[in-house]
Amino acid sequence: MMAKVVVCWLTLFCFVQDIPFKPDKEFTIRVELKFKPRPLESSTRVELSETRAEYERRTSTDQLPFLTLYLTTHEVPFAETRMKVLRDRKVIMGNRKIELGKELKIEVGFTDDAKDGISGYEHAIYYMDESRKEVSRILITIDKTGDYYVNGVKRGRF
Repeated sequence: MMAKVVVCWLTLFCFVQDIPFKPDKEFTIRVELKFKPRPLESSTRVELSETRAEYERRTSTDQLPFLTLYLTTHEVPFAETRMKVLRDRKVIMGNRKIELGKELKIEVGFTDDAKDGISGYEHAIYYMDESRKEVSRILITIDKTGDYYVNGVKRGRF
């Protein structure tokens, strides 16, 4: 019985393949960093589990760095016809036709939120074929130190 379980797991791992990264020559990413205030939230709202620092951060009117990425796809292999965008593993733009040379705006949000892993810390762009099978991907991540990675290669720091 145990041997059957081991064989099933090995078979499963042999067939699971990671989707390859899209080559750098096929796309460009432009970074835009602006300063803007957070949307105002009610300062009269009380959250019992919130610390004083979290309260001040939530109600602050200071200008904070806000990051926007612009993705331009220059070329695609014959099989790739569609794309989808995930932000923090949730679909924000699904099943869109690829438009070569047109910039796709991806709002990351406030850099402090991305560094803290609250929101905007990971974006995945999947390129798909006509049957919606994922063919290649671009993975954009921001870690706790503010380092910005595209497909595992460090591109800068925020």
